[in-house]
Amino acid sequence: MALLPCIAEARAVDIERCEPLCWWEGMNTGLQLMLYGDDLKGASVTVDGEGLDVARIYEADSPNYLFVDMDVEKAGKYVLSVEKDGAAAKIAYEILPRRDGSSLRRGITPDDAIYLIVPDRFANGDTGNDLVEVKGSVQQLDRSRMDVRHGGDIQGMIDRLDYIADLGVTAIWPTPMLEDNQFYHHYAISDYYRVDPHFGTNELYRDFVRLAHSKGLKIIQDVVPNHCGSGHWWMSDLPFSDWVNRHELSATPGSFALPPLSDLHASASDVNLQGKTWLYDCMPDMNLDNPFVLKYLTQMAVWWIEYADLDALRVDTYFYMGRAGSEWTANIRKEYPQMRFVGEVWNDNPAFLSFWVGDYKKYNGFASNLPMAMDFPLQRALVTALTSDVEMWGGTTKAVYNVIAQDFLYRDAARELVTFADNHDIDRIYNMLGKNLDKVKTVMTMLMTLRGTPQLIYGTELLFENDSRGGPHKNRPDFPGGWPEDTLDLFDASERDSRQAEMFAHVRTLLHFRKRHPVVCRGKLMHFVPEADVYTYFRYDGDECVMVAVNGNDGEALLDWNRFGERLAGKESGVDIFSGRRIVKGEPLKLPGNGSVVIYFE
Repeated sequence: MALLPCIAEARAVDIERCEPLCWWEGMNTGLQLMLYGDDLKGASVTVDGEGLDVARIYEADSPNYLFVDMDVEKAGKYVLSVEKDGAAAKIAYEILPRRDGSSLRRGITPDDAIYLIVPDRFANGDTGNDLVEVKGSVQQLDRSRMDVRHGGDIQGMIDRLDYIADLGVTAIWPTPMLEDNQFYHHYAISDYYRVDPHFGTNELYRDFVRLAHSKGLKIIQDVVPNHCGSGHWWMSDLPFSDWVNRHELSATPGSFALPPLSDLHASASDVNLQGKTWLYDCMPDMNLDNPFVLKYLTQMAVWWIEYADLDALRVDTYFYMGRAGSEWTANIRKEYPQMRFVGEVWNDNPAFLSFWVGDYKKYNGFASNLPMAMDFPLQRALVTALTSDVEMWGGTTKAVYNVIAQDFLYRDAARELVTFADNHDIDRIYNMLGKNLDKVKTVMTMLMTLRGTPQLIYGTELLFENDSRGGPHKNRPDFPGGWPEDTLDLFDASERDSRQAEMFAHVRTLLHFRKRHPVVCRGKLMHFVPEADVYTYFRYDGDECVMVAVNGNDGEALLDWNRFGERLAGKESGVDIFSGRRIVKGEPLKLPGNGSVVIYFE
């Protein structure tokens, strides 16, 4: 579905790009083409055929761009004629019929469990694309280094879909896969409409989504509207002088000051600064206050959803978009009113996080329109619960209790939060918990049974740890068995050691239990103040009840049944989901040190 080449006239206008690459009939998002070529100022644009018309043409600061509003009436194949001073270019353009029900996609729900993958580090399914040339690319391929490409790709993920589905997750979130000519992690995008050739093609990405759907797996695309890469093709010739925010703002003290927009006492200058700073010199900050930028980035996200049939989005560095980000989010929700997607709001304070979720206006009239946010406060509490035994400083399992107790700050925490223990930006949970298997299992128990939609990063199910070479990329190790030359294949159960097998079984049991018993995902939550570092909570509805008890002590703890009568009235016994043994209410129950128990009562 790539743009067809220009059909040259005797004297041709040079058109290098026309974006979006195609569009669909029946969309709420209006179509605005961005044409880029040599000296387009003053050119006219017409359409051959009925069903697609030019509504308005805008010139940019650079003479090499035109922005063209189009009226879309029906699907069909059209030819755009761009004419200037007797020269012309003709561009084939297609309006496609829209999928039935496309606007009604639901996105992420508490029923889901998300598997986060860094594609370059997961599996290399096509070694033929390892050394493909990308214009302007400074990337190298060297598995001995953690800061460059290793060769994982889309085909590698396709080849491992059965492994992912068997684990029990329901959605895959790969980090960005669009062209990035600077970094392996692809958060500095150099072309918003092209899958990086080191990963594959646009068509292969679409096949990946289709094949994942056939196995009951949703696909979440990681989108980056806040910033592009300094290697992006337009950086040498910006459409408008304010297409990106001023670079000197990246050096200001407010660059990483996150709270001003929610701060009752913030200065006007700090509020204005938020959303306009560069994260790094290599990541120019997009100026979404420019209506053409906002339109371009809105269409980009909508295009990928329609083209690839995506289920949801994960929005990188969401709050750095500032106020303009709420307009971008509102635009996406106008097209997909039921689609729940998640944004990265990196702050450990539930009050701050709650300000950035929802379409209801806060005290200052701001509404982010973001349906869901990553639950960084709970992530920090999960680690604290099992690494600090000093209650007066917020340690012990009370750390988790205290975060959950602040759910009143949200309209619906269960639907608005994506929970996690680790991700691609922080240390591996195995390292954070001192490489203690029991503690990692206990954190996974809480992650999969507390409110919200859980996310785990690839390899947590097999006790992946930070790479021994260290450095800022240490938490993104290769998955052993993903490369043809690997001597160890952890995708193969027979090659795992006993600890890896135990961890995998624990996570898989939890994930499949969630699938069989929606009460864990949708049921109400009641928790009890931890006593002696034992935290107990219930997920329940009218018929079912799941009891979870977590022991934050290094030694054994005896469960006190007497505290839980209001939840266990009428229940006589349940089943331990891990061992299968029957647990009789009231009989002595010992919790292992740093361990947990999940009991299912019918």
